[in-house]
Amino acid sequence: MKKLNKIEQEVIVWNNRFPIDRWWREKHKVPFMSKIHRESSFIDQLFEWTEEQMMHDQTEEYKPNIGDFIQIDEQDKNSIINSLRDEFEREFLDD
Repeated sequence: MKKLNKIEQEVIVWNNRFPIDRWWREKHKVPFMSKIHRESSFIDQLFEWTEEQMMHDQTEEYKPNIGDFIQIDEQDKNSIINSLRDEFEREFLDD
C-alpha cells in the first residue's frame, strides 16, 4: 500500500471526524473543500441527514404535505392534551 502524503492523511482524518459531511458531499456531488463545501453548514447537513434517516426508517409511504407521518398513538395524544390543559389552567385560571 502506498504511503499517504500529509494532504491525503488530512482528508482521511476529516472524513473520519465528519462522516455526515462526507455523506452530504457524496449525495450532492460536491467536491471536498470546494467553494460550495466551504460555504455549507454542518447544522444544515445534520438536519438533512436526520430527515433522510427519518424518511428511510418510516413504515408508511411519505406523501408530502399530507397527514402526519410521525404518528403518536391516541393515548399519548390525550395525555399530552391533558397535560397542556392542566398547565394552562394552573398558569391562567388558578388564583
